[in-house]
This record gives sequence, structure tokens and C-alpha cells, in this order.
Amino acid sequence: MLLRAFARVDAGGKLSIPNHIRRQIGLKAGQLVELKVVGASKNKQLLLSARESAR
Repeated sequence: MLLRAFARVDAGGKLSIPNHIRRQIGLKAGQLVELKVVGASKNKQLLLSARESAR
């Protein structure tokens, strides 16, 4: 499955995750997410994962 959306980073560095993406992966307000940067220099991607804890 591929979901695609666009978002802008605001002046404070915050990024809003579009509602249809949050619903699809079950993110709730205040939930912890893990961000990972993967890939080679020109093909970097950001992966977002819902987490229960930081461990």
C-alpha cells in the first residue's frame, strides 16, 4: 500500500501529518512516533513509525 501526502515545515520546524495518514496508521494525539532517515545521500527518505515506548 502506498499513501502519499504533502506537508510543509513551519517556521518553528514543526511538520503536521495529514489526517488521512494519521488515521491509516492509527496515530493518536500525544502518541510517540519514531523518525528515521534512511538511504544514500541523494535518495534520503524519512520513515515514521508509531511507537508505544522509546525503547
